[in-house]
Amino acid sequence: MISLLVAIPLLAAFLSLFLKKISGILFFLSALVNLTVIFMERLPNAVSIHAMGNWKPPFGINLVLDNASFYAVLIVNLIFFLVSLLPQKTKRNYETSLMLLMAATNGFVLTGDLFNSFVFMEIITITAVTIASKRENFYNAYKYLILGGVAGSLYLLATIFAYGTAGSLNMAHVAMVGLSSGSLAAVATLYTIGLGVEAKLFPLNGWVSGVYGGNELAPVVLGTSVSFAALYMVGRLFGTVFQGNGAEVLYALSLITILAGEFAALRQTSLLKTFAYSSVAQAGIVIAMISKRTETSMNLAYFHLTNDVMAKFVIFLVAGFLVYNYEDLNGIFKKHRVLGISFSMATFSLVGFPLFAGFQSKIRIIMEAFSSNDLLLPAVLLLATAIEVGYVIRWNVKLWFGEETQEDKTSAPFTVGLFAMALAVFLVFVFVKPEFVLSGTQKMAKALIDTEGYIKGVLFSTTGGM
Repeated sequence: MISLLVAIPLLAAFLSLFLKKISGILFFLSALVNLTVIFMERLPNAVSIHAMGNWKPPFGINLVLDNASFYAVLIVNLIFFLVSLLPQKTKRNYETSLMLLMAATNGFVLTGDLFNSFVFMEIITITAVTIASKRENFYNAYKYLILGGVAGSLYLLATIFAYGTAGSLNMAHVAMVGLSSGSLAAVATLYTIGLGVEAKLFPLNGWVSGVYGGNELAPVVLGTSVSFAALYMVGRLFGTVFQGNGAEVLYALSLITILAGEFAALRQTSLLKTFAYSSVAQAGIVIAMISKRTETSMNLAYFHLTNDVMAKFVIFLVAGFLVYNYEDLNGIFKKHRVLGISFSMATFSLVGFPLFAGFQSKIRIIMEAFSSNDLLLPAVLLLATAIEVGYVIRWNVKLWFGEETQEDKTSAPFTVGLFAMALAVFLVFVFVKPEFVLSGTQKMAKALIDTEGYIKGVLFSTTGGM
């Protein structure tokens, strides 16, 4: 049944080519059906396999549903469902590309095959380029396409090396057989570079500001669902398949990513570009915790990622509406108070102010780092937070108290204000009840570090074909 998460959006995307007038309805229905399929699929206590063509692992293509992929695919499809409800002006007639992106992202999360993950990653890159590109943004979209192509080639090369050593493309089989120390280092390095573009790892994140600033839709989708899927795959490969090998390099790069992202964000004069670079820094925090490969660190990594995705959805949704409807943003929130309150709440959560979800994840990350005698990550995180305070306060002051220079003739779409406020309130709810999210991320963390359970579940369980 999980295969429908890929098949339904693909079918809907194909139909939308001939039924353009109802492409928005097709997008909404495919997102709704996908969510229904996910909620109907019982959260598994063990690994559930969906083999295509009844080819049992490690042969053929298989989709793997465990607690980790379940949580990831749930978050991804919730985001696409919200996007499907946004006004047509925001979606900009990109429904076909959005449905292809939804299918590819679901496949990327669910696949248990290294080569298949490469295929889905390439589809993600191509569809993301079509969403981000418009006439005045072709250069940035092209730069992203080139970087994505190079990263994809290295990802494919890593897959070839893994196949040559382990004799299989199945992730569980590669984890069971293992790689020699020499090939493991090469494969881990190539996968780090290959995933580094989508995961926004330094120095492979130069595309982010240009692509996220391309139109109001690109950051809402790419900065949330695609980022979550990419960072999930980092955890799957380095947590489950390679069992922590290459963690030191990943950790070092993540710390550089945090600081590089924050300093770049501080320098920006564009609202969208500021928070595009902020998303780079947040990805660095997540990767730093993934690299530690303990149940607690993994749990906090995806807890923080969930909080960041919710906050960034609000920030990019509001920022996109403002940037593409107004030339001057000074004092704009005086006339868009709902958007302003939502934006401020989301940015305060991003910083980690008390009363918001970001505080819960950041303080727990710092405490966990201290408990493991890691003094470097807390120092970097505190410096990064101080920088965040600077640009968050600067933008809130400008948007709330700046001197207005133009007459406001544009009203915000109802769904934009509704979703922004609902998610902003949810950030407060998570501060009060963090276990609401932690219960899911804890199961996700356990699944990602349980290599033995993953191997047994994939290779030695009863396989369901379709």
